[in-house]
Amino acid sequence: MSKKLNATEKAINAVNAKMKRDQRSLFTAAVKESNAAHFAGSIVQQLDDLSVRREQWEKTDYKKANDGLYTLLAECLDVFQARFVKGTEQEKKALRESLMQRLKADGIRVVKTSTTLTMLARYVFNSDRKRAQGYGYVLAAAVSHEKTAAEFPAWVVEQGGIEELKRRMVKSEGAKAKQEAVKAATLSVKGWVELNTLEPLAHVDIEGVTGSYAVLLAKPNVQGGVDIVGSLSEVNDALVNALILRMAKRQVTKADADAAMGRQIAKEHGDMLAAANDEQQRLAANG
Repeated sequence: MSKKLNATEKAINAVNAKMKRDQRSLFTAAVKESNAAHFAGSIVQQLDDLSVRREQWEKTDYKKANDGLYTLLAECLDVFQARFVKGTEQEKKALRESLMQRLKADGIRVVKTSTTLTMLARYVFNSDRKRAQGYGYVLAAAVSHEKTAAEFPAWVVEQGGIEELKRRMVKSEGAKAKQEAVKAATLSVKGWVELNTLEPLAHVDIEGVTGSYAVLLAKPNVQGGVDIVGSLSEVNDALVNALILRMAKRQVTKADADAAMGRQIAKEHGDMLAAANDEQQRLAANG
């Protein structure tokens, strides 16, 4: 009987211990969630204050000087660096969700891929997408140059102002996209070269050409073919890679040109359809 009681007591104690652990886990999760909500709420309150000051600035000094704008952007940068960056992953997520909800409630379209800096700027300045994105670019430039909020206003002036920084960042984004395209094209060209090793484009019998790779200098002729006018044996890897990179860049340039041509054709087609529709409406109106 005593043994049975001991077993029962052990089972009860085990259940009680598990309940306590579960309660502690639930309490810890609740505390973390509460902390994240408080973190987001305090930052949003700070942004609300900045938004009020932005409205006052627009009504008073907007047309006089950029000092107020630089100060407001500097404080947005301070919120990002001193608050958001140092927050936990849960706190960062809570802030982004809070900003997205508030922006959507104001009828402002945002997506999950919107940067936090852009959302901060859009929330504070209540601005259109293009303007907010521009401010986001400027703030991102400051972050990439490791500028503090205190350094921000003077740094913007040194860089030529907001519009100049926006222009550079947009150009930089375009350059990054082209670099990624060239990387992808380089892999494609390397694969194409490997494939052509198995199935060559052509075979030319030339004595004295040696090495893993050789370069043949070919000159297009009037018959539509090419004449081999020179050769270079024992080509090193650096030259091979340089040639492959050049081929990749040419591929990207051609793709860009084709895309631009496609957009132009689509535009002209749309203009023609619009003109034809206008003509039909005119004829219908004149009976």
